[in-house]
Amino acid sequence: MDATEVLRVLTVLDAAGISAGLTGGWGVDALLRRQTRAHGDVDLGVAAESVDSAIDALRGIGYAVTLDQRPARLVLVSDEGKVDLHPIAWGPSGAGIQTGFDGETFEYPPGSLDAEGVIGGLLVRCGTPSRQLTFHERYVPRDHDRADMAALAEQFGLQLPPAYRD
Repeated sequence: MDATEVLRVLTVLDAAGISAGLTGGWGVDALLRRQTRAHGDVDLGVAAESVDSAIDALRGIGYAVTLDQRPARLVLVSDEGKVDLHPIAWGPSGAGIQTGFDGETFEYPPGSLDAEGVIGGLLVRCGTPSRQLTFHERYVPRDHDRADMAALAEQFGLQLPPAYRD
């Protein structure tokens, strides 16, 4: 999925009043302010109550739901790309919870999806560097995950999670 399509998806969601925060590989690249590798999809954290509106907005540009694993995630695909939506239940304190599989949960402290990143020269909203590292602690790293986390740790002076250290 290329940068132009990521920006098109974000623009459509924004026009529909949906605040989406980039996570995953595009979220890392946005924080680094450069594309470091090819991406098969874009991961977006969205408010759980906005998921149906997000589906409708993305349907308008050719996306269709191909996998619905709510409350954990939804995958939408078009000829141009793949969007992985992660519903988040935001509370009044500004903290959020994303339900995973088998009772797993992911916590979003207030502001954790409000970092400024850049894609294609445009400012975008994304997960903070520390939030990205925390998410990556939860699964076995692949080669591109190791590279992503090393780049984040270096740029932002963060310590790598144990599974990512040499």
